[in-house]
Amino acid sequence: MRPDPTSRGRRSALETRFYGGVASAEIIPPSGQDLDNVHQAYVAMAASGVVTETQRLVFNTVSQKLLKEKGAEAIMLGGTDLALAFNQHDTAFPLVDCAGIHVDAIVRLAIS
Repeated sequence: MRPDPTSRGRRSALETRFYGGVASAEIIPPSGQDLDNVHQAYVAMAASGVVTETQRLVFNTVSQKLLKEKGAEAIMLGGTDLALAFNQHDTAFPLVDCAGIHVDAIVRLAIS
């Protein structure tokens, strides 16, 4: 059974700029209806373990808006389930994959 994706409040992670834990970059979260749309799409995707084309469209549309209208330089994938929707090798914009960063760190620790 998958954990409840709403239990830690994905919306709160975005609204608090990842709980204020990123000091080395400016975090520009989606706002207004974009935040609502991303939150709803993420929670539904995380609960099912599958991304739909509609959810993928929401993520891509909001990502493009952040890049073009808000001046973002990359899109940070803070939710591990976003790997269902994005792939660093075939996405049309720069990604920061937090899950990938964590996996790399765990592997480095495990082999050292």
